[in-house]
Amino acid sequence: MANIDNPRGLWPIGHLTGGRITTRDFTVTTGATIYRGDIVEMIAGGTVDPAAATDGVKIIGVAANYVNDSASAGSKKIAVYCDPFIIFGIQSLTGTTIAVTDVGESADPDTYAAGSPTTYLSSTELAASSAQTALFHIIGLVDEPNNAWGEHADVMVIFNEHRYKASAGAAGI
Repeated sequence: MANIDNPRGLWPIGHLTGGRITTRDFTVTTGATIYRGDIVEMIAGGTVDPAAATDGVKIIGVAANYVNDSASAGSKKIAVYCDPFIIFGIQSLTGTTIAVTDVGESADPDTYAAGSPTTYLSSTELAASSAQTALFHIIGLVDEPNNAWGEHADVMVIFNEHRYKASAGAAGI
């Protein structure tokens, strides 16, 4: 049976070292809308915005909830999973076939697009893997019913490139 195409951003599923999964509150950049599961970056002034792999900044984490500040009210808070050792699930992009041979490789998310105004979930998906340094490190397949290697697979990733990690990330194996 084929995997279901159900993009929903990133969701926490464990911790690399067995630690607790917690969040920290950050201020959303005035005018921004962040969906649950969006990757977020910290910008000048200490506020957070949705991020894309091509932004060239280190990521602060993943949004734990939805916040809409499009009315430019400012000072709205958002909970962020900001521990760089949290294991996240993410679906692979349409047309991207993820295989067991991709474990140990790196991958970036697809280009940022706004999430769903109905579910308030991110639309972020994982693009093709690469041996080059990228935002994520693929560590396995999410253990869930009706999930298999291939297109739209739900895979487990950790951050290679993160503001709270000492290194800039490592290339895949």
